[in-house]
Amino acid sequence: MQLIQNTYKVLILILLLLFVSACAESESTSGNSEENKSTNGNAQGVTDDKIIVGTSAPQTGPVAIYDNVRKGIQSYIDYVNENGGVNGREIELIAYDDQYQPSKSLQNAQRLIEEDKVFALIGPIGTANINAAQSLLVESGIPVVGLNTGADKFVNPPIENFFATQFNYKIESKMLVDYAINKLNAKKVTLVYQNDDFGMDNLTYAKEALEEFPEVEIAAEVPFLASDTDFSSHTQKVLNSEPDAILMFSTPAPAAQLRKELYNMNATDIPFIVNTTGGADLNQFNVAGEEVWEGVITSTNVAIDESQVVDYDLYAERITSDYSEDTIGFLTAGGWSTGKIFVEALERAGDDLSWDNFINTMETFDGWEETFYPEVTYTPEHRYGMTTLYIVEAKDNDLSLLEQVYYNPDTEEVVYQ
Repeated sequence: MQLIQNTYKVLILILLLLFVSACAESESTSGNSEENKSTNGNAQGVTDDKIIVGTSAPQTGPVAIYDNVRKGIQSYIDYVNENGGVNGREIELIAYDDQYQPSKSLQNAQRLIEEDKVFALIGPIGTANINAAQSLLVESGIPVVGLNTGADKFVNPPIENFFATQFNYKIESKMLVDYAINKLNAKKVTLVYQNDDFGMDNLTYAKEALEEFPEVEIAAEVPFLASDTDFSSHTQKVLNSEPDAILMFSTPAPAAQLRKELYNMNATDIPFIVNTTGGADLNQFNVAGEEVWEGVITSTNVAIDESQVVDYDLYAERITSDYSEDTIGFLTAGGWSTGKIFVEALERAGDDLSWDNFINTMETFDGWEETFYPEVTYTPEHRYGMTTLYIVEAKDNDLSLLEQVYYNPDTEEVVYQ
């Protein structure tokens, strides 16, 4: 009898332990909305007088120039704080350097979310970098505003807490291919691409776009690394392919290096088309040389006519004051615009700074025209941010408009406006 009683006691104890364990597990997986709330009922990172946000992006390393994006964000945040903040709260930006290394991007994201307890991530950079942190970002539910990658997989299908500002690479590739063929009459195209997630995605998109033109030949595919500095062999491969046009998918430094080699070999008569990431910043005139970069065709989703930007003078004044006049350009303009989008969403969200409400508020942007971008739109079905692109030519240390191109997401048609 005693043995039976002891057995019952052990069974009851085991059941109790299992019940407690199940409850604990339920609490830990019952949704991040409760776990990530601050004491005031808002999401983590929000106090009575402060909103803490974070970013992980290159500040040093092979694409240290991308730190200009952070500078644009920081400059706008500083301006907002100096003028009373947002609904009585100042914004604090915590920025970590990932050196363009995906493993560091993941570590930084974990630190920002779990240790610093930021309200949102704004302006993260890099396809492979965001890909490395994607599972963490999606699982946490934290708003990610201003994705600086145009990789299609982050917006198609839409991810609830992801909002892009970099123009979609798949759409951009389609537009650049269309321009090379229909505007430049190219029959042979050489594709030069960065040999990483970013470059491989663009290569895939360009080849898909070229399938619509069976009469056009891919003369060669030439890969390179973001860290490469000697492009003599790459250039020889390009010239040996005898292309009618060169399409390059690159970060800034490699694009400048290849252009230098083409210039040295007297081959700048071949149309050289570089995607937004590698060609849109005016600093390329300094990196490659003004005469060398002249004539490069690139694209940008940032207005090139200062009069089209509602606060251009303020932007130029702040960037020059906070950093230097040389910092003015595509990258800081994009960062400034990301900061404006984020602040506008905070203002629209009002007193309810839960993640759910903030994400719902982001979906109220409908053709918003208060940034450097032509328009900003987010819906539950559409996280592109924008679908209008400018195709431009490097000319006289500036960018000259060649075409304004619109992509219709419903019909997938490229329309020259």
